[in-house]
Amino acid sequence: MADAPLRVLIVEDDPMVMRLNVEYLNRLDNISLVAQCSDAPSALDVLEHEEVDVVLLDVYLRSRSGLDILRHLQRTGRNVDVVLITAANEVDTVRTARRLGVRDYLVKPFEFERFQIAVEACRQARHTLKHVSEYATQRDLDHLFQPIKANKPVGSDGLPKGLTAPSLAQIARAILALEEDTFTTESLIPATGMSRVSIRKYLKYLTERGVLGESFHYGQVGRPSFTYRCLDQDELTALV
Repeated sequence: MADAPLRVLIVEDDPMVMRLNVEYLNRLDNISLVAQCSDAPSALDVLEHEEVDVVLLDVYLRSRSGLDILRHLQRTGRNVDVVLITAANEVDTVRTARRLGVRDYLVKPFEFERFQIAVEACRQARHTLKHVSEYATQRDLDHLFQPIKANKPVGSDGLPKGLTAPSLAQIARAILALEEDTFTTESLIPATGMSRVSIRKYLKYLTERGVLGESFHYGQVGRPSFTYRCLDQDELTALV
């Protein structure tokens, strides 16, 4: 018999980020969205009356910190996994989150792939605990405590699958030719002739390598808009 749907509660006071979380959840299989809450009191009320497996939790809420919800779950001994999805990346907050048993921690902005890893890790751990016998094997423990890693196929040139060295050089050349300190994906279309989606893949790769810095905001339609800046011009020049 298949496992029951993973019951998820979202606690987020930014409507646009809330929509993004819901959109990402809709792309995953076997998920049941229990409720969407914008503050701690309403979230605590849901937790009091509904069965919840996973909470996707922001820290910066309107009236109370999301960490109060973590403390409540720890105090009451509820079997609920918490994934923080927040802009809060202060070391003190990170330490508190670890101490309170957070399963994963995503800093905004975040990609769908990272979101998927966090949610599926919660599902995997709950599945393992449900089906483990009286004594856990090392395999069981690995499923519980080792994070799921995204598989990123690599081509013969050492680049992620789908990327090529000539196109990467073209992107680097276009960035170096820009006069502005910051730029967007659209800024590179005239010089490269590449699609927005293709350019975005290369910018993501350069960001992950630390060559570019990335910032974002949510536009009026609720989708993130990304802005980039060069952090390592020497590395960028070496790619040309």
